[in-house]
Amino acid sequence: MGGVEVWTMELIILLYLHRVTSAHPRAIARQASLQTLTTDPWPNSNISGATARKQLLEEKHAGFVREALPELLSLLAGHLQVEDTEKKKKSGDKRTPRELLGFMKSAGVLSVDVVKSLGFIIGTSLQGDKAEHDLLSVAMDTNNCYRSGYLSKKNAFQKGLFEQWLLRGLDWAPHGEWLCVRRGCRQSWPVVSLAPQTHHRFVTSPSSGHRLMYICELIDGLTAHMGDEAAPCDLKVRRCSKSNIYILQPIRNAVIHKCHDTRIVLGPVSGRIRLSECRNTVVVCAARSVVIADCRGVIVHTLTPQRPLLVGGRTQGVSLAPLNIHYPRLKHHMAKAQLQSHINRWNRPLHLGSEGVLGGACEVMNPEDFQLLVIPFTQTPPIDGRPPLLPPGLPHEFAKSVEEAGKCVSSFRAEVRDAELSPEQRAILQKAVDAKFKAWLRDTGKQRELDQLEKLALTLKYERVAKTTAI
Repeated sequence: MGGVEVWTMELIILLYLHRVTSAHPRAIARQASLQTLTTDPWPNSNISGATARKQLLEEKHAGFVREALPELLSLLAGHLQVEDTEKKKKSGDKRTPRELLGFMKSAGVLSVDVVKSLGFIIGTSLQGDKAEHDLLSVAMDTNNCYRSGYLSKKNAFQKGLFEQWLLRGLDWAPHGEWLCVRRGCRQSWPVVSLAPQTHHRFVTSPSSGHRLMYICELIDGLTAHMGDEAAPCDLKVRRCSKSNIYILQPIRNAVIHKCHDTRIVLGPVSGRIRLSECRNTVVVCAARSVVIADCRGVIVHTLTPQRPLLVGGRTQGVSLAPLNIHYPRLKHHMAKAQLQSHINRWNRPLHLGSEGVLGGACEVMNPEDFQLLVIPFTQTPPIDGRPPLLPPGLPHEFAKSVEEAGKCVSSFRAEVRDAELSPEQRAILQKAVDAKFKAWLRDTGKQRELDQLEKLALTLKYERVAKTTAI
């Protein structure tokens, strides 16, 4: 058998982050080795308090990185010293945890392997250059070696200087949420809201290459965007409630976080779509990978070549269904996202927890409950008497259910036509059908969506009139 290469430094970094995120502080405090790892656990979105709500999650992570970086460097440098000492040691006795911690704190030199391993979690770019570079090559560059503490004779770095240089150079991620919110460009999408006061934000990151679209705090509203020729970008939808969001364009990766009572319809996602801490939310999109974390009562209509992944112990009441939309540019967008309709594993979810594979948190939708979603913004509305265009990759039993529902409507219309009702009888029947339909709209919450569409139509009409008047 051939040898297996293990990236020791990268593994230590992952174990360090895992230890401070998942372990309970009291449990770690009782352990003799590496007690300092409990001083500041990795921040998460469950922190309460007024100050935590005003901070973005990226800001909390940045503060954690600045405080934990010196300790991580000591850990990596001390690991090499301990490893070298143990190799030279002939006796089989092991050092105590206190001695190991002393080695880690006294290490004052960082090898190039340590700096190279940090490139696993830290990206590097030069001023005026948007391309991403390797951390080790930037630190060893002749323009930076004096400040980074590179010792060419030893082929190593002085720990204190390298730490100061790295902390001074840490900045916000060029495609992250902080730059998008603080310095991004507002989007001129049509948006309406029925809420008396709303502070929604629709922005994109300032960088033109790897764009991020950010939608936040849309309450009781509706927005639609059809970017047919736009380049794929990342998308994050956060803290939206009682809203309908339509973004029909190719997307690179998507994150939907803390949304409730909301429907989100997206174009094909070439990477991963992740739902986290959502409840009573409907998501419709084709994606290469689907991840659902700590969600309750969500329905996901998808087409995916990989098994949908459910993670977290709080995930429950998830319903999976095949894709239920079709619009004129859908197949073109799927080709740009490199998704194929004949490879579809939407109905084979995998639920992973702390104890391995779990079950019972997810169910597959019954074909009798499946309904097509008509997008009101497409240019080809459905025509009476013609069968609707079916979504790509729709299983046979679901297509048959759609066909049966269409036959029921056609049969009812034929019965009314052949009944030879008088004008008065037709008026009574129409009144009863209208009353039943309005009650259904009210009970299902569809009336609110119709009100949003009506308000959006008026807004677009006023905008067209304003542009015509200005010309």
